[in-house]
Amino acid sequence: MESTFKKYLILFLTFFKIGLFTFGGGYAMIPLIQQEVTDKKKWMRAEEVADIIAISEATPGPLSINAATYVGYRVAGVLGTIFATIGLVIPSFVIIFIISLFLDQFMQIEIINHAFMGIKAAVALLVIMGSFISIKAWKKILSLSLFSSSRSLYRSSSAF
Repeated sequence: MESTFKKYLILFLTFFKIGLFTFGGGYAMIPLIQQEVTDKKKWMRAEEVADIIAISEATPGPLSINAATYVGYRVAGVLGTIFATIGLVIPSFVIIFIISLFLDQFMQIEIINHAFMGIKAAVALLVIMGSFISIKAWKKILSLSLFSSSRSLYRSSSAF
């Protein structure tokens, strides 16, 4: 029982950290998700994460939330999806809620404006890195799809 709870807690904290330290949305989170899931936790192989990213892009909803949901399910089943998804969402929700309370005063602080300029540059880099991972995943799906289509076409033409 304790090891099961520990698995849920680790899943929650992993995605909480990703949600807390990533600015820029789903594509900016892809490199961090891949690093945490494959390199640090070794829950999955890089190819599996690429598949999850491709599926997350193809399904409705935010990419990062879909990815957290799929990883959570693979690692710990249905409850894993809940822990991973809530872990990912809570930091953004809390931060945006607090910022909304003090937005006018917050944006008048000069250091905050400078920090946001730096964050924009970092987000651009993370999105580019996420795009490369996404392109790899789509190449794989496209090649599998073309192979499957050509095989079906070959089978149907040899029937004549």
